[in-house]
Amino acid sequence: MKGPDISLKHLQRALTMELSTVNTYLLQERKLDDWGIDRLAKRMREEIDEEREHANLFLTRLLFLEGEPDVHTLDKIEQPKSIRHIFETQHEMEKEALEYYTKAARECQEAGDIGTFRLFMTILADEEGHIDFVEEQFDLMEMMGEQLYIARQVSSAADKEEEEE
Repeated sequence: MKGPDISLKHLQRALTMELSTVNTYLLQERKLDDWGIDRLAKRMREEIDEEREHANLFLTRLLFLEGEPDVHTLDKIEQPKSIRHIFETQHEMEKEALEYYTKAARECQEAGDIGTFRLFMTILADEEGHIDFVEEQFDLMEMMGEQLYIARQVSSAADKEEEEE
């Protein structure tokens, strides 16, 4: 079933955004793990899985509508410099996705593509949840101070021994 051009365009852009997010979050997760900030790295692995599922859903819909997906092109991926920088990058990416997916949902609905409209609406809810999580982390850093916030994201040696048992 050939989908409307506007739907194919929006699905391709969304796929590129999600694949870029997966790669960005993967780099951030590995950096957090390298810094020893294991609890936050674990949370990032959950986010990677969610973003990977979004990419899968967009790719599946794009193929269903007989589009020709480009999985090679990615947006620019920044090297993480600090925890605050990681959250600033995520916040920016998620806000961009929220804005774009809202527009895409509306335009797909106007084109009569209710399936793609529903897909964008479903993923919008996940994006809102991630924005809320990131903003909560900013609030916690503000209340606790960054050093205490970071310290709380690192498991103690005793915690690690319990996990291994």
